[in-house]
Amino acid sequence: MNQPNNRRRQILCWAQALALCISIGNFSKATAREQTMTHPTPEKIVTHCVGRYLIDLPETARYTGGRFSYAYTDIEFESKPLEAFQKEVALAEQKMSGLKHNGNGPLLVKVLKPTDQSRVLSYWKHDTSREAIVDGYRWLDGKRYLFRRIVSGPKIEEGAEWMKRFIAQLQPFNNEIPTKAGFCLPNAIILDFDGAYPESADLFFEFQDRRDITFDISTAVNEGDPPESLLSRKPSVFSGLGVLGATLGGLHTIKEGDRPVGAANGQQWLITAPNDRGYKGHLFTWESPGKRQEVLQPQIRLDLESAKYGQGVEPSPASLSDQEMLKLWESILGTLRLRPTEGGGTPSDIKPSPRTSNTQPLPLGELAMTGAVCPQSGYWQCPEPDLHGSIRLLHQGSAMPPAIVKRDLSFMERVRGTNPEISTNTVWRLVRYAEQPNTLEPPTLLNSGAVPSSET
Repeated sequence: MNQPNNRRRQILCWAQALALCISIGNFSKATAREQTMTHPTPEKIVTHCVGRYLIDLPETARYTGGRFSYAYTDIEFESKPLEAFQKEVALAEQKMSGLKHNGNGPLLVKVLKPTDQSRVLSYWKHDTSREAIVDGYRWLDGKRYLFRRIVSGPKIEEGAEWMKRFIAQLQPFNNEIPTKAGFCLPNAIILDFDGAYPESADLFFEFQDRRDITFDISTAVNEGDPPESLLSRKPSVFSGLGVLGATLGGLHTIKEGDRPVGAANGQQWLITAPNDRGYKGHLFTWESPGKRQEVLQPQIRLDLESAKYGQGVEPSPASLSDQEMLKLWESILGTLRLRPTEGGGTPSDIKPSPRTSNTQPLPLGELAMTGAVCPQSGYWQCPEPDLHGSIRLLHQGSAMPPAIVKRDLSFMERVRGTNPEISTNTVWRLVRYAEQPNTLEPPTLLNSGAVPSSET
């Protein structure tokens, strides 16, 4: 009679024991999770050289592309075997062979071959152009570098010789950060020479483990006065969006204010806003305006964004929370610093030396490209609607400036506080000597046909 009761008690004991085991197991798992969260494994970081600065990023941040300019020379590069490089250069030269400029001289003016792994091609932009292009090719450690500079026709031979010296300044570096003074590209550096100026770098990164997260960094030497500070441009952002539209659109500021980083004074503006698919995303921005024509104190901008999509990434909510984005932001921003170099890192004087020759004044109508040394003091005119005046007094020996023009901004550019003013290379024409009385009004000059339309 007692056997069923004993059986029930036995089953109950087994159940209690099983429950106790499950409880202990769950406790152990919870404790393990807690310990993992409390003592995370440090993430590996990689130091990247950007222009003249260094910044540390998580190992998962993959370089996806960039834009680079140095001494009014645009730079691009791609991985390419030496054989493919040689074929590319030979094909570029072959395409121009036999073509004529203005029906007379050859389109290809000069070819220099400093080494088997470098080439300089100087040629007219097209068959009737008064502008020329100088291309410098350099193969280095499995990459093809192409340097392109536009010069005025009379400077085409001089431009080729300059390019020959320029591409020789490129040196590789792999895992070691370079210690010589110069301008960094990914895996290579252009050593300072000739007082070269100005320079800019834009690098774009994507996180391999969270592909909706991107990071951009840019540096640019201010050719004129530095831009307004980041937060002082906020009113123009909201005036473009409309305060009501920004509020209804869900724009929210997480943090803003002054934020010095090392020796660079800057400001940050950290916001959340829906992307055009309605998903909440982050846009964290820090900017330092820099100083005028100071290579070691350029304008610097950092952007960290989430909920990005495209190129195989489907639209979705941000993969990181506000706190996680803030943690990632702080881990990156605080590492920005000037790259230490031998002798303190001061580059050679960026301002060209004045010309002291006593030659006769150049004839009116002389052309000079952006970046060239001004050959004659006087009033020079460019075809673009320059915000500082399409006719400007420029002095012999100074650098011919770019034209500063204004463009319309997109919605996201307004949110990011992008400067609507951009600089563009141009061709200046001498229209009046400095000592000549001002008898001609700008409208007359602008309509006289003396300045050709800018060529593209």
